Formats: sequence, structure tokens, C-alpha cells
Amino acid sequence: MLPLCSKRYLLLTSTLAFGFLVLGARTLYLYQHRHTYQDILQARQRTYILNAQRGKIFDSTGQCLASNRRVYEVGVDLTQVQEKDLFQLTRLAKLLKVSLPHLESIWNFNAACRWKKIRDNVPESIYQKICALQIKGVYGHAKNLRVYFDTHSLGHIIGFVNREGQPVCGIERSMHFYLNGQMGENRFEMDGKRNELVQFRTHAIVPQHGHNIEITLDTKIQALVAQILEKADQQYHPKSIQALVTRPRSGEILALVVYPGFDPNHYGRYPPENLKNKVVSDVYEPGSVFKAITVSAALDTHSVQETDLFDCGLQTAEYKGKMLPLPKDWKPFNQRMSVADILTHSSNRGIVQIAFKLGANKLFDYGQRFGFGESTKSGFAGETRGILHPPNQWDGLTITRLPIGHALACSLIQMHYAMGVIANDGKLMYPQLVKRIYDSKGEIIRTFSPVVRRQVIQEQTAKKMRQLLTHTASSKAYIPHYFVAGKTGTSQKIIDGKYSHTQHISSMSGFFPSQNPQIQITITVDSPQSQGTAYGAQIASPIFKEIAEGIIAYLGIPPESHIS
Repeated sequence: MLPLCSKRYLLLTSTLAFGFLVLGARTLYLYQHRHTYQDILQARQRTYILNAQRGKIFDSTGQCLASNRRVYEVGVDLTQVQEKDLFQLTRLAKLLKVSLPHLESIWNFNAACRWKKIRDNVPESIYQKICALQIKGVYGHAKNLRVYFDTHSLGHIIGFVNREGQPVCGIERSMHFYLNGQMGENRFEMDGKRNELVQFRTHAIVPQHGHNIEITLDTKIQALVAQILEKADQQYHPKSIQALVTRPRSGEILALVVYPGFDPNHYGRYPPENLKNKVVSDVYEPGSVFKAITVSAALDTHSVQETDLFDCGLQTAEYKGKMLPLPKDWKPFNQRMSVADILTHSSNRGIVQIAFKLGANKLFDYGQRFGFGESTKSGFAGETRGILHPPNQWDGLTITRLPIGHALACSLIQMHYAMGVIANDGKLMYPQLVKRIYDSKGEIIRTFSPVVRRQVIQEQTAKKMRQLLTHTASSKAYIPHYFVAGKTGTSQKIIDGKYSHTQHISSMSGFFPSQNPQIQITITVDSPQSQGTAYGAQIASPIFKEIAEGIIAYLGIPPESHIS
């Protein structure tokens, strides 16, 4: 007979052995069925995304142009619905603004679907009323909806965020890195009743909200320009009208209007053509506006003097030993005219003879220096480089066409900043639309200053050109008590590979006050309906004047007292 201590030892050993045997068996069982339990565990795991708020966009006066609104995607978990809530469907349908039959068709008590969307973008105030109904299984997912204000003409500047949350164009796209922010997340485990087990929260990342952007745009000037273009559209019925307003000394964009435009809150309601920013994406032959570039180059290289005389009645002229035909003028000029008069009266034949003195290589070189054939680096999506062929690709008549603004293609923004060289003492500026970036606490992240691309012409040449381009009282762009400088243009559109005699681009690019430019305006009117040729001097000049007068009144630009 074993002693008592030996019996206890045997019992303890047997118990431990049995325990380890059971533990081993359980471990083996769990290993063999591990995939089943992993699936159960994963089904209890949840990751809740914490949306970061996209940064706001403000104009230069502090007006908010783009912000966020909290909305909900409302749906139903069909595994949770109960028959006792059916009487609430009428109220739910009314709050969600959906038909009752549609709602009843969703309510399937035998469905295994855990989520069926009913409606998207439900305002928070409506969602709170839905929650108050306490309908089992009905709930929503919160998200931030991008909202745009003062949307009459801002679509091409601000851009928009599409339904997938991707920025499409404008500031929304170019500044997406700063605006977007970083989403946060919570990872946690739920119990059988779908309640969070806070003690098992394994991962938490706080969302970082996007930065705010302040742009150079002035919405008062933007609205003024949009209103005037809308009136011009009703008068001339063109295919489109574009206008750009800047400060020529800094390159800051104050207004950019493409008419017709679109509302970024409802971008899907508009044809794709309306979404194009034609100021940067569409090209045209600038016509006579380019004559200011030709004369600037000729004066800057001392190829001619402003008092030099040319016979504008000639039909042909010699260039490098060959007699070349000169283009027709818009009216006969059967006299010798100075360089100043040729520019004032916009004589094609006179300008081409000036270009003969300048030469093809220098004309091309200055065209490049003024920014033609290269991007302005505006930051807008879809910007074109335009077309400016080198002399080795010219035909025999290009030297007679390029000086008057044909045989090249540019965007409005290229032509605008090229003319800005004359307004800015010969300096070509980069377009500036963003002023500063700051966070939600108001701390500055980054500021932007005007940037000079290059010195194109001498300061003295630019000053002389401002004098030559100053409009007289006979001009439709003339403003009493203010010097206005600029050049109009009229170019035939190319239709089916041929120049059209009925469709034209009417344009004007100018600035004021001419000797100390503060504001620059460029306008293009595509195919205006008018009697005869739609000359820029007849179509674009009055639009320029009306915009200029409105800006003068708004900014309080004082009159030049020495002008009668």
C-alpha cells in the first residue's frame, strides 16, 4: 500500500498530464481549424476612416470661395430591419426626397445584404431628423462634400473635386498636395452586437486637415468682368469670350473669365466644352496684336528708328535679294509712313517692311523671348505651348505673315504676358495666382512672390513702345483723363484648312495708365456676329473700355490730371 504522499504525487502528476493532453488536443484542434477562427476574428475587426477636411480657398479680399460641408450617405442594413418600423417609411421617404414605392422595394426582410444605399449627400440637419425616427438598420456614413461659393464665373479658376474625390482642374488640382490633408483611421474590434470593444482598439491615427490657400483673384473684379462678357455675348452671339486681368508689374491674376462657363457645384450638368479653360488651352493667330512684338524687337535691336519712313503703298518689297508680295492692308495707305504711324494705323505692309529690316532670325528670337512657343507655367491643367516654328521650317512667305500675327498660334495667356513685357519695363513675368498657404491655426506655410522670367527688351524700348501704343480720343478704348495703351487684333479663323472670310477672332490687349501701368486686360471674342468684318477695334475695344472703367471705379485709380 502506497503512502499518502505518494498517492497525492500520483494524482497531481496525472492531473497535470491530463491537462497538458487536453491543452495539446485543443491546440491541435485550433490549428486544424485556424482559417475558420481567423475569418471570425477578421469579421469582428473594423477600420473606421477619419476623413481629413480639405483646405479652404480664399480670394485676395478674404472671401471664401471653396469650403466643405458635412453630409451623409444614408442606407440600410437589411439584416437589421424590423416590421414594426414599416409605418416610418413614409416619413423617411419624405426626409430623403425619394418615392415611397422605391423605399418599399428596398425593404426586404429576407435579404442578407448588410448595406443598401438609399441616397447620397444628405445634409447633416436632415440626417439628425432621420436618426430621431429610430428606424432599426438605417444609418449613414459621414463625409465632407466640397462646396463652392460665388460660382458665377469661378469654375475655370477654382476647378472642382469630382465624385471620386479627385481634383480635376484649377486651384483644386494645382494645389492638391496642400489642400488634400491626410486621412486618419481607427482600428478596433466589435462584439456580437456590433458595439466597439474600446479595450481592443489597436491602431489610431489622427487626421491632418488640409491647408488653406489664398489666391490673388479679386472676386469683385471677377464678377464685374463676367457681367460685362455676358452682356457682350448677348450683343454679338459669339462662340465664346475670354478675358484676363492682371497687375502687369507682378503678374498677379485678378480675374480670369471664360464665357460661357460652368458651376463647379454641378459640373456634370454642362457640356465638356464649357469645362475647358480656353484662356490657356485654346490657340489662335493673334493678328495685329503681335505687331507690337515686331516693332518692339525692331526698336530694341536698333534695326529701325521710330521716325524711319516706309512706303505703305507698295505691293512688293525686297528681302534678301528677292521681291516678295506684301499682304493687303485693311484700307489703302498710299503714302510713306513713320514706324510710329505704321503701328498706330496698323498697316500690314508697313509692319512687314519693318520686319525685313529686323530679319527672320531676330524676329523668331524675340518671339521666343516674349514667351511664344513655350508654356507660361501658369499651373492650369491643359495649358498649351502654342506654335512658333524656327526659321529653318519657314516657307518663302512666312517672313511676310509672322510679323502681322499670322503663321503662329498662341493662347490668350501667352499673348497677355507678352504684352505685359511692354507694360513692365521689358520684363516677362510668370503668372501668379497663389499668394500664400496657411494652416487651420493661421500659421503661414508658404508665401509666393512675383517672379521675373527674363528681361526681354530694354527698359527704354518698353517706355517708347508704351508711348507708341497709347490710344487717342478716336479709339473706342479711349478713357477720358486716363492714358490707355494697347493693340487690337483681327484674325481669320482656319476652317477646314482654309482661312474663313466670315469667322474671326476679335481681340485687344492693353494696360493703363500707360506710363505707370497698374492694370492689364486682354480680351478675345471668338466668331462674333456683326455686319462685315468683326474688327477688334469695333468689337473688343468697347469691352476693354467698359471693364477698365469698372476697375478704375472699384480700385479708385486717380485720374491723370495732365490729360485733358
